Amino acid sequence: MAAHAAASAQAESSLSRPTSYRALFYVTGVADPGLLPRLIEPVAKMGHVPTRVHASRESGDGSEVAVDLRLKGVNRRTAQLVEHALRATVGVRQVIAVVEPED
Repeated sequence: MAAHAAASAQAESSLSRPTSYRALFYVTGVADPGLLPRLIEPVAKMGHVPTRVHASRESGDGSEVAVDLRLKGVNRRTAQLVEHALRATVGVRQVIAVVEPED
């Protein structure tokens, strides 16, 4: 009987955990023609298409690019892998990541 109660509690807790997340990445880096393809590549390799990619040249002299990259319908592990890949991308100076359950 105790095993059944434990299994039932575990099933309930797994049901309450969201399985789908949205991941928002704000990336700044060197204004280089190859930066955008390098940022999108890890997302594509994982079989996803970003829901948003917005890039603009920043800094007074245009030497920096700010990129808003968003994913929807991914699991937490995929979001973590993308974040890690973005941080390791040549030319990236900073990555701010927000991963939250989808409504």
